[in-house]
Order: sequence, then C-alpha cells, then structure tokens
Amino acid sequence: MANTRDEDIISKEEVALYDRQIRLWGVEAQTRLRKASICVVGVNTATLEMCKNLVLAGLGGIGLCDPRPIGECDLETQYYFGTEDVGKRKDVVLAERLALLNPLVHIEAASIDGLQWVDKYDLVVAVGNVDGLPAMREINATCRDAGKQFIGADAFGLFGYIFADCLDAHEYVEEVKGADEGDTSRQVLRASYKSLDQSCAASLNITNLKRSLRKYPPLVFICQALALQGDKRVLGETELSDIINQSIQGRGIPDGMVDEALIGRVATSWGTEFVPCASVVGGTLAQEVLKVVTGKDMPVNNWFVYDAIGGDGIQCTI
Repeated sequence: MANTRDEDIISKEEVALYDRQIRLWGVEAQTRLRKASICVVGVNTATLEMCKNLVLAGLGGIGLCDPRPIGECDLETQYYFGTEDVGKRKDVVLAERLALLNPLVHIEAASIDGLQWVDKYDLVVAVGNVDGLPAMREINATCRDAGKQFIGADAFGLFGYIFADCLDAHEYVEEVKGADEGDTSRQVLRASYKSLDQSCAASLNITNLKRSLRKYPPLVFICQALALQGDKRVLGETELSDIINQSIQGRGIPDGMVDEALIGRVATSWGTEFVPCASVVGGTLAQEVLKVVTGKDMPVNNWFVYDAIGGDGIQCTI
C-alpha cells in the first residue's frame, strides 16, 4: 500500500498530533505503527470501532474489503453510515469516512482477489465471515502460507471473540520492573501461535471439569465453532448445538462442559449486533492490532472471548 510519508522520520506535525501516545509507548513504537499497513476483511460495528481507534493512533495504512451494499438495517448500528449511503459499498463509504479523522493515514477500499494480495500488508484482520469472500479459516491459511500475521474476530449480540495467529515465532518487547522503584529494563521475548484450524482441532484431554472451567471458558468452544462456520445465516439452538458438538468431538472435552443454556443465549444473539458489546470487542481488537504491529507487549495468545451479560472478558490458549 502506498505511503507518501518518509517512513523513518516522524514529522513535527506527527509529534504534536501523537504526543500523548508517544509518551506512552515511545518513538520507536510510533514509527513502527506509522510504517504498518493492515487489511481488514469484513465491515460491521466492531470493525468501525477498531478502525476508528487505529486511524486516530496513526497507523500507516488500512485496506478495507467488504463489497456488500449498505442496508437500512446497518444504519441502526454502524454509526458512520447515513441514509444517503444505502446501496453503496461498505468498504468504499467507510474508507471515505475514516479518512476525515486523520489525513495522515492512507485508507482505501481493497480487493483480496488473486494470490498476491496479502503481500501488500503486514497484518490481516478478518471480522466475521462475509458471504462472497473467503472464509476466516481460508484467509488465515493464506496468511500462514505468505508468512503474514492474522487476527480473526466477531461480535454478535451480547457476545464476541478475538483469535490471534502471530505465526510460530512472534517477537515482542516487554518492560520488566527491577528491584528499585522506577528501575525498568526491556526484554525481548518470543511466542508461538497456532492457526485457526490447528486451535479448533486441538486435543485438550480434560479430566478435571471444575478446574478446566477456569482455564477454558465454555464460550470459547462456541466461538471456535462459529469461527469455522463460514457464513452468517441464522442458526437455531438445535443446529448450533449440533455444530458445537461436532466441533468438540474427539478433542477430550467432556459432555456438559458447554451447557445448553449458554448455547441458547448465543443462538439468540447470532446474526445480530449490539453496539455496546461490539464497541468493547472492537476496542480490544484495536489494542491487539497495536501490539502486533508495534511489537510492544504480547498479543493475546490465542483466544479472547467476551460475555456482556456478566461483563467478562477472558483470555485462554488452545
């Protein structure tokens, strides 16, 4: 993606604009951020919140891909769209609106056709599964083959999730506090991640249900099944239950770990958007993108699930 700025020199204008965050994470992290370009596949309310935060933070570029037309129902939740936008492409209109927030960020509607589209980006973020576009698992596989990092996410009703695949050896920096007050040092660490398919097929061999419930929230297994689903058609409780049971079969996950009441609540939420929940997921998603592209702090490894009913956001590794 084209970037007309001098990539290695932060201008006085940028220092003034990003002063507070430069104080927070330093010039080096801000420089990495302004040099980075990401592709975002899928536009919904969580996408809007994530992109807004990244544009204001000074990300180098964003390519948006979602050719679906804006519908009247989108106006109820996707706050950058107005009645005059109905029928227009989501990615084109959102790119225009986001560009008004920060002219220093290059934003465009993008295509993910062909084999080399992923080479233009440092990170790909897929938000939900969009009919007519490759499914989340396919996009993740394409990124893996190209050596590109990937984040998948979605928000539906009162629930949401984030999945990160930062490849086999993601390098990041953490500040380690010393014995004396104010004494800190920078430590370079590495973390290994799984692909979406690997994570959703991982055998857990759970023997202690009570202890495992603290380690693996049942919602994560529902989100795994939905991430692999590949479309957003309305799912009834019985169908969703069958999909989940098929997803966890043979993985050492005991019967009853995912209770029917939770499945029912998720089935009711699936295919809907609730702005407060989507905003939490989108804001958290933006934070994870910042971690990946700046190399500062460890991105979630590898699942984050959010339940707005209890206000719980839980990370776990599978």
